[in-house]
Amino acid sequence: MREKRASAFFYLIAIMFSVILIRIIALQLMNVQKYKRLAKENYVKPQVIESPRGIIYDRNGKVLADNIPSYTIIIDSNRITRQEHKKLSSFLNTNSYVINKVDFSIVCEIEERKEDFPSASIIARPTRKYPYSEIFSHLLSYTSEISRKELKTRPGYRLGTAIGKSGIEKNCEEFLRGKDGTKYIEVNVKGRELELLSYVSPEPGCDIWLNIDAELQLFTYEILPDKGACVAMNPQNGEVFLWVSKPGFDPNLISGGISSKVWKQWRGDSLSPLWDRVMKGCFPPASIFKLVTAAAGLEKGIVGPYTKQIVSCNGGMMIGRREFKCWETHGSLNLIDAIVYSCDVYFYQLGISLGVAAMMNQAKKVGLGGKTGVDIPGELPGSIPSEKWYDKRYGKGRWSRGISANLSIGQGEILTSPLQILYFVSGIANRKFLYTPRIVARAVNSNEEEVFASTPHSRNMPWSEKTIEILRQGMLGVVERIDGTGRGARVPGIEVAGKTGTAQNPGKDHHAWFVAFAPYNNPEICIVVFAENGGKGGEVAAPIAGKILKKFFHKDTSPQTIKSQEQEKN
Repeated sequence: MREKRASAFFYLIAIMFSVILIRIIALQLMNVQKYKRLAKENYVKPQVIESPRGIIYDRNGKVLADNIPSYTIIIDSNRITRQEHKKLSSFLNTNSYVINKVDFSIVCEIEERKEDFPSASIIARPTRKYPYSEIFSHLLSYTSEISRKELKTRPGYRLGTAIGKSGIEKNCEEFLRGKDGTKYIEVNVKGRELELLSYVSPEPGCDIWLNIDAELQLFTYEILPDKGACVAMNPQNGEVFLWVSKPGFDPNLISGGISSKVWKQWRGDSLSPLWDRVMKGCFPPASIFKLVTAAAGLEKGIVGPYTKQIVSCNGGMMIGRREFKCWETHGSLNLIDAIVYSCDVYFYQLGISLGVAAMMNQAKKVGLGGKTGVDIPGELPGSIPSEKWYDKRYGKGRWSRGISANLSIGQGEILTSPLQILYFVSGIANRKFLYTPRIVARAVNSNEEEVFASTPHSRNMPWSEKTIEILRQGMLGVVERIDGTGRGARVPGIEVAGKTGTAQNPGKDHHAWFVAFAPYNNPEICIVVFAENGGKGGEVAAPIAGKILKKFFHKDTSPQTIKSQEQEKN
């Protein structure tokens, strides 16, 4: 019996020994690479080298967005001890594990006391710099750290990575962002760096060239009122020269991490500096819409260029029990003169004859109440009402002719952005096409290879050549006739065509509009000026447009020269 027990015990020991032996062999031979890697990780520290974002240039090579070096401290939460955390918190005056835009003196002290702070890594990273501050803020927008939500749809990104949040920075993210590099550093047990083992260089992002003219943009921002917008493009191909929304904000304060106090100040500011008025500001287009009403009448054959209204303008007209006023007494006018002098009474009658559907359908055909397709995100469509909408609001057939009269002059429920106005009037300027506005011209990589080039996209103007020519004649008179409502936009030696608008704003000052193109026969620029609560279009917006056009055509803009040239012309 004893022998059997001894034998069983011997076999048990032998089996246990065999298992241990097999496990040792497996550890030594089969998993050698795995454990080598784990051992190596104890003394090799990988460090990401962030790639610089591509530089953004204007059409003439002026830098609009660049990079400057900055330092970020990243704390390894898996390695930090309670004692080190206490020291770091006291030293850096924060409990955060990522500290951006660290002063260089702090960086030096962290490096000197590396044995005290082994879990702290210092990363030199490029940070976005916008040399013109708020002037291009809505166009370029800004970069900021990627959110956890964005990470889910952005493979290859990591927490702490800067990403474009809107504007050109967002739309061109795939080009602007480069490819990060890595360096592997040998460290001792206390985290002190001993030796650089290997280095993979980062690849910079592509540079972006815009169609924007920076010099013209700076000039325009300076002369616009406190709340306003100006956008301009080449009506022959859609290249955008100007994109100004005022006031702007300083994107440099966001790129390195903005304080909640400053962000709240911006959001609570009555001037709304975060709001891009060019493509998100939706306002009644006022008398600029008379071009649509006129086109609807011409296309339906209700009026011709020399058709006079039934009721002469004596400063207003009765529609039902209500008097609809005109801004002036114009007497009897034909269609072209009604555009030149912006006679409300003429268009009240034309609008009533057309009805809501006919006018609104023509508005939609030229892009009002819709998106233009401009190459930055966030555009708002505005609003073009329908008969169905009024039936729902007032009851079927229970709304008056006054609705049509009000809409005919661009008031009421019509809402358009300056960008939409630019889009449709550019079609009148070139006579044939509605061009999609294009801000980005091209993208060029670090090898100076063009990896993207923007091309024109357009659709046909929905109006006949005859209709467009009549509208153009009226617009030419608006500026070039001595008593035209837009005479303030004249440019010596250049024929300018335009249209003024003054949008009523109950309880507040009116909004001032002006749209123009020049030269008349072969337009090189189409421009929209909008002054929020600015007053009358002819008195406020038209002169601003005139100054910008003089700058664009390299005319002398000094007051004495302009005065003498105007006297000579008249």
